Amino acid sequence: MYFVPGGRIGFQRPATITPQTNSWHLLSSDHTLQVEVREALRIDADWDERMWAPARHALIASGFLSPGIEHRHFRDQRFDEHDADYAANTHVFRDDHWIGQIRISTSTLGSQFMSVPGGQIARWRDVTDALIASLAVRPSPSASEALAELRVYLTLDDLNPRLVGNQLILSIAPPATPLEASGVNGSYILLSQLSLLPLGSPEKLEQTTNAAFALYQGTPGSRVIAGSDCRGVVLRENRRADGDEVTFSTKVMAFGRTRQLEISSHYSLGDRDRILQALERVVLSLSLPDG
Repeated sequence: MYFVPGGRIGFQRPATITPQTNSWHLLSSDHTLQVEVREALRIDADWDERMWAPARHALIASGFLSPGIEHRHFRDQRFDEHDADYAANTHVFRDDHWIGQIRISTSTLGSQFMSVPGGQIARWRDVTDALIASLAVRPSPSASEALAELRVYLTLDDLNPRLVGNQLILSIAPPATPLEASGVNGSYILLSQLSLLPLGSPEKLEQTTNAAFALYQGTPGSRVIAGSDCRGVVLRENRRADGDEVTFSTKVMAFGRTRQLEISSHYSLGDRDRILQALERVVLSLSLPDG
């Protein structure tokens, strides 16, 4: 089984599709077959609808994948159902706190050179049928287990971690609402796009990483902090006033030898000192091993 690193959705991965630049987005070698996974924490019915009742999609089937895991299957109606090449089917799953989907699509990428006898849908039918038959949802991994799968290591002590899809959210207090848990409200630190994969030789990646570090290091108002495994460039703090409410945001670009990671933080005036201290601890403890 291939479970997306850090996530819950998995399937028997055909040898014909692989992750290339994102471990949650798999492609055939010619990109005519794509498999994309998205996951999130549930907030309310309105937020659910983006996956659970998507616009311009026909509901094909609904039921349960397993006890406690609801399942819906949608067909994207933006494609003609009689088209031989273009189709997209989405399978959506949810439990009481989590929702996720896997989208399986075929195309010719708009190129006549990708046309095949019978069409791309027929070409990939056995592969997609087997993949769909193997779909599974595993229990949520712990934050440390999820990060290990994503090859990101840091100290999580007293930081209330939770994975929201392929993003890690940290807060100095336990989230009081689903909106705070998902990083919509409240003060938090966000490590985003953790499923991205470095592309290129180690030597080229190291050169690119060093060049990016030098570029950010030269940004006015920035400062550098260095841990044992990573360097971080803390960019200038932004302040926003909305009436009587004042909020702040700070971004850190973190660099291993061959990998980069963006860390952002959003916080209130009352949480400012503690969030900035926590942000520095995160960067000092961070490790991004070579891919």
